[in-house]
Amino acid sequence: CIQMGKIYQPLNVTEAITLMNDMIRDTPCKDTLIDFQESRKLGSASFEYGYVTHGWWYGFKRRNRHRLVTKRGEKFSSHHANWTKMKNVCQMYDVIYDELVDAGVAINL
Repeated sequence: CIQMGKIYQPLNVTEAITLMNDMIRDTPCKDTLIDFQESRKLGSASFEYGYVTHGWWYGFKRRNRHRLVTKRGEKFSSHHANWTKMKNVCQMYDVIYDELVDAGVAINL
């Protein structure tokens, strides 16, 4: 979430919930979540145990508010000629590449 925000591609609620559910799939964390949800009798008859919900997202944002920035989209240059110069494209590539390396999804060659 934090790395995506740094490269101006923040997650929305649905993407964050989907990401977390994918991350805990087939792990002991999912079993712990199921035990937690069952012990507190959360959900309705159609509720699927073992999946985080919107409530998790709001709690995540509250617990990590010192790390997260939530705000409306920022305004960027709307004049394509100003931001598509080669110098700017190279700078954008360098910044994004560094963030991808930091996130562990790319390596320096």
